[in-house]
Amino acid sequence: MTRTPELRAPGRWPYRRVHAAACALALRRWLGRWAVFALVAALVASAGAGLDTAAATLAAVAAWAALPLARGVAAGGGLALLAVLGAAAVGLALLAAMRELLWPLAWREAERALPLAARDTALSDLPWIVLATLPWAGLQALGLGVWLVQRPGWLVGHEAAVVAAGAAALGLTLTGGVALQRLRRRGGLQVQGRRAAPSARPRQAATARRPRGRFVLWQTLVVWPMRRGIAPRLAWHSGLTLAASAMLLGAAAWRPGWAPWWLALQSLVVLVAVSRARVLAALELRPVLQACMPLPVAQRGWGARLDGLCAAPALIGALAVAAFVALLVPGARAALLGAWWLWLAAAALLELRHPALDAQVQSARWLFLLAVAVAMASEVLP
Repeated sequence: MTRTPELRAPGRWPYRRVHAAACALALRRWLGRWAVFALVAALVASAGAGLDTAAATLAAVAAWAALPLARGVAAGGGLALLAVLGAAAVGLALLAAMRELLWPLAWREAERALPLAARDTALSDLPWIVLATLPWAGLQALGLGVWLVQRPGWLVGHEAAVVAAGAAALGLTLTGGVALQRLRRRGGLQVQGRRAAPSARPRQAATARRPRGRFVLWQTLVVWPMRRGIAPRLAWHSGLTLAASAMLLGAAAWRPGWAPWWLALQSLVVLVAVSRARVLAALELRPVLQACMPLPVAQRGWGARLDGLCAAPALIGALAVAAFVALLVPGARAALLGAWWLWLAAAALLELRHPALDAQVQSARWLFLLAVAVAMASEVLP
C-alpha cells in the first residue's frame, strides 16, 4: 500500500513538473526580451489617446480579426468550413512559432531514453498549449462578442452557429498543437532534410566542376544551411517576414487611402524582423562559421554578409511597399517615401552593428526609431 504512490510518481508527476518548470523559465526569458518592445509599440500606436479611445481601438481590431469567421459562418456552406479552418490555422501558426518555448527540440533524445507514454507527454503539453493559444483565442472571443452585441443584418439568426464555430476553431487549434508537438517528438518535421542526403551525391559531383569562387563559398556556408535544416528558424523567419510585407502590400492595394497606416505597420515589421533575425543568425549560422576556423576560409567580410542576410527580407519588403505607394497612390510624396526607407535601413544597420545589451536602452532606441518612422509615414499623403 505504501509503495504504490512511489511507483506512480516517477512515471507521471516528475516529468510534468520538469516540463512546466522549463516552459515557465523559457516564457519568462521570452517575455523579458519582447515585452518591452510590445509595450513600446502599444504606446506609439495609442499616443495621445485616452482610455476610452484605446478600448475602442482594441475592440475594433478584435472585430476585424473575427470578421472572416463571423461572415463565413453566417454565409454557411463551404465558406463556413473554410472560415473555421482558417481561424484554426492562424492559431496553429502561432503555436508553431512558439514551439521551442513549449517543448525544446533538444529534449527529443532525452525523452526517448525515458519510459514515457504518449498520454503523459500530451497531458504535459496541453496546459502550455492552452496558455500559448489564449491571446489569439481572447482576441477572437472579443471580436465575436463585438459582432454579437452589434448584431448586423447578416448575423441575425446565426448567433449560435457563430459561437459554436469559434469553439470548434479553438478545439481544432488545441488538437493541432498537441499533434504538432507529437510530430516534433517523432522527428517527422526533419524527414525532408534527411531524405535530401541520398540525392546530394549528383549535386556534389555537379558542383565539383564549378569554380570555387566567393559566391560558391557563401552558398555553402549560408544558403545551404538554411535550405537543408541546419538553420531552419532563420529560413522560416525570412519567409514570414516577406509574407508579412506581402500582406501589407495587398492591404495597400485594398485601401490606398490608408497608406500611412500600412507604412507604420511596415516600420514595426522591419524593426522586429531585423532584431529577431540577428538573434537567429547568431544561434544557427555563426557556429557554422566558427567551425570553419581551422579551414583555409577567409573570415573577412562574413559579418557584413550576415548582417545583409538578416536585413534583406525586411528591407526588400519595405522597399516594395514604398514603391507601390509611390507609384499607385495618388498624391504620395516619393521623396518622403525614400527618406522613410533610408531611415529604416539606418535603423536596421544600427540594430545589427550596435545591438543594445540593456533592455531599457533598447526600448528607448526602439521608441525613437519607431516614432520617427511613424511620423514620416503619417506625412506621406497630403
